[in-house]
Amino acid sequence: MTGMAELAGAELARAAQAVLTRGDELEQSGAVQLVRFGPLRVIAEVDDSAACVDFQVADGVLRWSCTCREGREGAFCAHCAATAQSVRRKTERKAFSGVSSVTASESAVRIAS
Repeated sequence: MTGMAELAGAELARAAQAVLTRGDELEQSGAVQLVRFGPLRVIAEVDDSAACVDFQVADGVLRWSCTCREGREGAFCAHCAATAQSVRRKTERKAFSGVSSVTASESAVRIAS
């Protein structure tokens, strides 16, 4: 099964350079707030809540929406690109730290047991 980070990365690979540049600026400036982060769904508020991005994985396909004008028209906008970059970075950090897909609280319970 293809994961959220891989699917988000595939969308980034197809995005226009201007979208990638603006998305990177947003992500690097800390403008992406991951409100929900799970294997099948990510919700983010971007650019001081100017836009809300929703990523969902269903049947191995990434479906996205954004509340900005471009996103409402179905485009993979800069807010989506910024969210995708945040998802990839967070996933890479988890993999690098050796943390599995369980939540930190689940890990704490296992250690405490």
